[in-house]
Amino acid sequence: MTLERCRQNLIELLTDPDNHVIALSGKWGTGKSHLWGEVQAASKDEKIKNAVYVSLFGLSSVEELKLRIAQGVLPKLQENSPLVDSIKVGITGVKKILKSIHSGFSALDELALIAVPMLIQGRFIVIDDIERKHADLSIDEILGFIDGSVQNLECRFLLILNSDELEDKTLWDLFREKVIDQELRLDTSSSESYDIAANLTSTAFGTQIKPAVEACQITNIRVVRKIIRVVNRLLANRTELRDEMLRRVIPSTALLSAIHYKGIDDAPDLDFVLQFENSYAAARTKQTKGAGDETAETKAHERWRLLMDKLGILGTDEFEALVVNYLKSGLFEGEAVGRIIDRYSAEGRELSARNSAQAFFERSIWHPEILDPELLADLRAMLLDVPLLNMFTVTSLYNQAIRLAGGAALAQEIVDTWLAAFRAQHPAGQEEVFDPDYNSFRQPLHPAIEAAIRAIQGRQQTNVTLLQVCQKVRNDHGWGQRETNYMRSVEPRDYEAAIRSVTGGDLKLVLLQSMDFLKNRANYDPHFGGATQSFLDACRAIVLGDPNARIGRLIHDLFRDAGLEAQLIVPAAVIVPANTAPPAEIPS
Repeated sequence: MTLERCRQNLIELLTDPDNHVIALSGKWGTGKSHLWGEVQAASKDEKIKNAVYVSLFGLSSVEELKLRIAQGVLPKLQENSPLVDSIKVGITGVKKILKSIHSGFSALDELALIAVPMLIQGRFIVIDDIERKHADLSIDEILGFIDGSVQNLECRFLLILNSDELEDKTLWDLFREKVIDQELRLDTSSSESYDIAANLTSTAFGTQIKPAVEACQITNIRVVRKIIRVVNRLLANRTELRDEMLRRVIPSTALLSAIHYKGIDDAPDLDFVLQFENSYAAARTKQTKGAGDETAETKAHERWRLLMDKLGILGTDEFEALVVNYLKSGLFEGEAVGRIIDRYSAEGRELSARNSAQAFFERSIWHPEILDPELLADLRAMLLDVPLLNMFTVTSLYNQAIRLAGGAALAQEIVDTWLAAFRAQHPAGQEEVFDPDYNSFRQPLHPAIEAAIRAIQGRQQTNVTLLQVCQKVRNDHGWGQRETNYMRSVEPRDYEAAIRSVTGGDLKLVLLQSMDFLKNRANYDPHFGGATQSFLDACRAIVLGDPNARIGRLIHDLFRDAGLEAQLIVPAAVIVPANTAPPAEIPS
């Protein structure tokens, strides 16, 4: 039951003296101890207000439990009280002398055995963390002590535990029937958990954190408090941020924190969140597959996409990467976070454009009742803001537009508009340096956009030649960032020009090393991108252009000797005249 209902029921059970043993169970962190504290503070019953609280965490024997109870009772006693006098008389056989009441007794073991019955007579005792006891302390010992104290010493008990985590559930169920009078299970709602957590850990961002906690269905108060602390740390002194900025950063921060602190059942993995982009394109891809194509992974991804949608997360970028780094390392990169937040604040129009794109995807995919002309009108209204979108979102818009009746021209206009702005922002000599892994997650990208980026990369690598790359790979058995950038930008015409521009040993090196690239594509393609395919296309062009030229025959013979002749897609009879003898093998 929810927190409020459980509170009322617990108060009613405590009011009835015939309920000697009450159990309050629920998952970890859902506020069981907090609930007891509130009920105790509000109670007018002196025994409940003076209840003794004991945690079983790590206790390995009943004697230790008795000692903890005694230590809980001692501060509540007044010196020279009748009870203290009785205790002193009761342990006169113990030769060690009692110290002062509030510093405890010196003979603690004797106290546990002799004085505890007098200390706990008629008391209300709360035993918490039963599932976290030491393995040496069995459930039957605990419940046996409780039953004896109820029967012989008129005690009452409240047991607080996560019964789902008990090691010996069978024994617990058996003794629960015999010892426990009433049991309540607390199922705190995520809203209640947030309210408790926010009362314990204040925040200026509750308006955004609470909906995120509710969307993730987080009920562990400790996890919610950690989420609040993470948000407070990342957004320190930024309470002036507009709501749209907070909606951009807080939901993903809350989700990543909840994943890290294990506060969500069936949580997305961190990589899924960090790679989350073009989710609607992914959803469209899933729609085109048959039901038989579904796997456990695709089903999980679908559930996670629904959660991301519920949180209002449109995509993730370097901000989420910084959050993950902070969660894992504890190192706060305040300047980096500040720069990103400042950039977000300065990009209000861009955020609006992203929201418009997201709304279009929502309408075009999930509202089949909307007619194509209306969707095309939505797209045309977005044209002015297209340059503010990233290349992947623009590609998705193109793919959606091309599917609409009469949308081909507008689809091309979207790409052309983005490319015009992109080229204006990257004039020759001032181009942005693109990491070769700018599309490391292999998201769909329009060919014209990819070509524009590769052209920039190629211009930035003019001080590198294909021959130099082949020399470095051969001599060093490796390559650097410069070589990687060049190979990722090289196109078939570049490869053909390089082959035709060298001769002798240099030609031998370029062709043999490139053949090695081709034969071991699995090793090179992840680093060099399409360079291997560019080499193959260049060779095809040379052979097809003049198959009887010496360079064409040389390339054909190389492919034949490597067992890759079929890849040239050129009949051997065209290359080697019938009246000539087969050429000798090319030496390696």
